[in-house]
Amino acid sequence: MAKVYVVTAPERIRGIYASWPECQAAVKGVSGARYQAVASPEQAEAMLRGEGRELSAGLYGFVDGNHLGGVGVVLVERRDGEEPVVVDEVGMTVVQVFLTAALPSLGSERAIRTALARLRNVLAELGALHLLLRIAPENSRLTVVHDYEGIAAWMEGRWRTKDPIVAEVVEGCRSVVRTRRLTVSFHHQRGHQSSWAGRDDFAHFNAKADALATEAALEF
Repeated sequence: MAKVYVVTAPERIRGIYASWPECQAAVKGVSGARYQAVASPEQAEAMLRGEGRELSAGLYGFVDGNHLGGVGVVLVERRDGEEPVVVDEVGMTVVQVFLTAALPSLGSERAIRTALARLRNVLAELGALHLLLRIAPENSRLTVVHDYEGIAAWMEGRWRTKDPIVAEVVEGCRSVVRTRRLTVSFHHQRGHQSSWAGRDDFAHFNAKADALATEAALEF
């Protein structure tokens, strides 16, 4: 899908723009202009119809991690006929996450910091997933929303886990799923997307997870 830019206000410049220079030319100097990049023309058209992107009924876990060692998790539930509610939100460092994860290769702060220096954001992204699976209610059906493609690709077996620590963490995540009897599916959300021009629940809660990870990294 090709990224496009959508302008939702004011009325005289509402529309879909194929590139940032075109969008920038339209909104420059226009008071109250609301615009953002979206993943596809179809999403842009939905926003112009006032539909946006809303979570369906269910339980969602938004995860994010960064190369500085910050981890963010936002657990969101939406019930039929109601607005989404944040059930839990956690910001931690990878050290805090993995010291309680019972993974042999990451059993000390030194080992975790060494792994982070080599794997960078990959370790933090997987740490966010491991943390989410531990705090989600047992026996629940959970949609994991992630902006790092490897989360789903490794968990679903589409990517080979060539790195031994990555393999250990992924298997640890699978073990938590089995032990806590979770039913897990995955949804990829492009990172750092705005919800300025219209409602986008996926972008909104992804940004919250990102902010928690950033804040946690400051303590690392």
